[in-house]
Amino acid sequence: MLWPFAEIVSPELITDIDRRNQSLVTIHSHPTGQARFSAINDKNDQVLLPSVSGWFDDERPHGAAVMQADGVIRARTVDEARAFEAIQTVAVIGDEIRCWRQATAGSAEPHETRLKQTFGQGTLKLLRGMRVGVVGCSGTGSIIVELLTRNAVRELVIVDHDTLDTINLNRIVNSTSADAELQKPKVLALKEADDRIGLGTVVHALEGITDSAAIVRALIDCDVIFGCVDTAFGRYHLDCIASAYLIPYFDVGVHLDADGDEGIHAADAVAHYVHPEGGSLLSRGVYTMDQVTAELWHHTDPAYYEQQRRADYLAAVGEDQPAVMSINMQASCLAFNDFLARVSGFRLDANEEFTTQRFRLVHGSFEIDADREKPHRLLRPYIGAGDQSLLVRNNIAHD
Repeated sequence: MLWPFAEIVSPELITDIDRRNQSLVTIHSHPTGQARFSAINDKNDQVLLPSVSGWFDDERPHGAAVMQADGVIRARTVDEARAFEAIQTVAVIGDEIRCWRQATAGSAEPHETRLKQTFGQGTLKLLRGMRVGVVGCSGTGSIIVELLTRNAVRELVIVDHDTLDTINLNRIVNSTSADAELQKPKVLALKEADDRIGLGTVVHALEGITDSAAIVRALIDCDVIFGCVDTAFGRYHLDCIASAYLIPYFDVGVHLDADGDEGIHAADAVAHYVHPEGGSLLSRGVYTMDQVTAELWHHTDPAYYEQQRRADYLAAVGEDQPAVMSINMQASCLAFNDFLARVSGFRLDANEEFTTQRFRLVHGSFEIDADREKPHRLLRPYIGAGDQSLLVRNNIAHD
């Protein structure tokens, strides 16, 4: 097997790979059905990849991947001693979410049987191996946590900075008046409830927001992130993280406009899906950078924010909206079922047509929009940059 590196890997490209602290991975296919790396692959990789390591001055790993006839991809690294190490997870993120793991999932538990009957063994196996992040654990976030737990997801990372209050009891799943009296952190209350359910989901409860380096570290290890926040500041952070670390991101939103006379003008449940090669929430106009700036100052220096707001230099930071649990459930289910569609492939229409879903309660209408956008110019240079992303390093993980 010959690789034409001289034709496609120029010295300039090697310099760029080195500057970005990236690795090189070769990939080829086995269209005739060979399921694993062959003996020829072993011999070739043990010669090729150690020589690739010689292009760089450190011990970063380089790897090889093989695609089977059914599209499954397996990958591994080879170190300078020519020893192989399997890459545990390979994911392809786009309008569909495909993920292959080295570990086997075992047989289905009794409570998972109907999930397997509905979406298939492959989907169940994928869910049972997933680590999913949920940022925001109030009205929509608590419902997403419940749905993930009841659908056999292995591990959750849940993030919120707030504590429970009696005003939360009408919309946070599994919250209790006792939790509210204790002003228990929302993430701790949800973790305790999840543990009581007893379906084996491991929950990591993190107090804070996404400007914390520790929280960013926990989220970038996730296969999927659900954003259940109501701030431009939070959505911008999740846009940056998802783009830099190539993580599929589902945004859950509710817009409820009360008329002040015991009625409503609008009640919309909205779900967005974001993947690295498509439009971001920023490019779709879900928030603006003026809003992000205003919320940042409101969070870090309220006095300065008020001064600049009075001078009309900063946008107004919105007040809390009314909350109705049934609308929260509608939005959460839109996002969660979209997630299931992208991992299982059950839709009749193309997934790309469902990038934005909106249910308008007052109008009784369901609307979908396709993603026709390219990555936003602010995010584009940092797609897949990981720890090298300046947007993540400078704007988020600063503690």
